[in-house]
Amino acid sequence: MYIFVYGSLKKGFSNHHRIENSEFICSTRTLEEFAMLDLDMFPGVLKEKKVSHIHGEVYDLDTNTLEKIDIYEGEWYSRENVELEAGFTAQMYFLVKYPWNPEKLQIISEGIWTEEPIQVHT
Repeated sequence: MYIFVYGSLKKGFSNHHRIENSEFICSTRTLEEFAMLDLDMFPGVLKEKKVSHIHGEVYDLDTNTLEKIDIYEGEWYSRENVELEAGFTAQMYFLVKYPWNPEKLQIISEGIWTEEPIQVHT
């Protein structure tokens, strides 16, 4: 199954080892705009708020790896289909449950998350 990742699962980031044996398909971004939040150690994307396209990478995950990633993402995230500029659909994790008020979190206006702080806007 194609999974679109935009945070610590990307190549070169701290949790990439969780999917490193999966086939890399391409780097791309979402067709639709969403809001990427800076949650400090990782990002989250809100589906209902429109700010920017989300930049990330697509991997083809087998069932076993997908189940492990679902457990890793936990109850905070829900996996849904998104259309990508690369011309196909993949599953992406949206933030659906969180202990913070999302209105008080910083939005990453460019839709590109790095483990080093980038320009963010509140």
